[in-house]
Amino acid sequence: MVGGGWAVTQRHIVMPAYYPELTQDAAAGKRGAAFSSAHKGLLVDNHVHTKYAGHSAADSDIVSVRWAGLHRGLRVSLREHAPLPDGFELRQVGRPGREFPSVSTAVGLSLRDHSLGAFFVDCLDAGLSVGFEVDILGGRLDLTEELVAEVYRQARSFGVTIDALNCSHHVMGEAPWDFTPQTLAAAIGFCGGPAAFIRRYFAEIREAVATGLFQCVSHIEAPRKFDMSEALPEPPFSDVEDVWWGELERTLEALAVHGVALEYNTGGLTTWGRPYLGPPALALAVELGIRLVVGSDAHSPEHIGRGFVDAEREIATAGATEVWTFIAGQPVPIPLS
Repeated sequence: MVGGGWAVTQRHIVMPAYYPELTQDAAAGKRGAAFSSAHKGLLVDNHVHTKYAGHSAADSDIVSVRWAGLHRGLRVSLREHAPLPDGFELRQVGRPGREFPSVSTAVGLSLRDHSLGAFFVDCLDAGLSVGFEVDILGGRLDLTEELVAEVYRQARSFGVTIDALNCSHHVMGEAPWDFTPQTLAAAIGFCGGPAAFIRRYFAEIREAVATGLFQCVSHIEAPRKFDMSEALPEPPFSDVEDVWWGELERTLEALAVHGVALEYNTGGLTTWGRPYLGPPALALAVELGIRLVVGSDAHSPEHIGRGFVDAEREIATAGATEVWTFIAGQPVPIPLS
């Protein structure tokens, strides 16, 4: 089985040292063993990037990332940007510059060199939880499945356990849409308008969720990051809010059906001014019984755990009593304080 399936078989699980309280339960074959009642709150940052992202801060070496997490009392679970699959190339929109950044730094890891192996070795040396943020690349799920299989193959060869794969959507067709307001506008034009963009964005996420490849969906509300941008004449989706909410609701229902978790991403604080899971979407997710996973989307050690105090309060206010992390592809609940 592609994705987390290999990790479910006990003979393949190497329980990492960063979760010692769960080692005994995992060895006994207890799937989804919970943190003890003594461990409560937002204990894990489930979305952290390193220098291997290609566009992280210069100080995002893995040792610095590890120590930043320890300093904040958090376990760091990486969601590094997965390499692009063979046969897929990002298309540059516009002349590289401030409005249309070069796509060359969008993804740092590659299958064409030894960077993925170097990443695995560094993670093993630092004892960090390994996971990936996998872009669904404009709906090319055939390439995504091949990529995931190759990433798991290489992980096994290095003795690395992949804890989770997060589905993300940054690319429309062959071009990244979320770099700047201008790249989003270009993607909207490529799709034929805001409503068409929304329908395609959410449809591609639903298709990915149904594959069983992913444990979680990242920053599902990210297309709203430029709502307040002065570079656009008006908020891009202001005239199609009904389409947005209808597609979002349909997609959250798909997550609930397939048992895929949803990320509460505090990285939105620096782009949207609020986390990527506003109160209405958060309330619906809790109502549907979707597992919530909290991550900072940090691309610098200083951003690890950002906004977590407020995040815990907002999630509890919405009615959730626990958040989740993943170990070897299996969901692990963490009670809220």
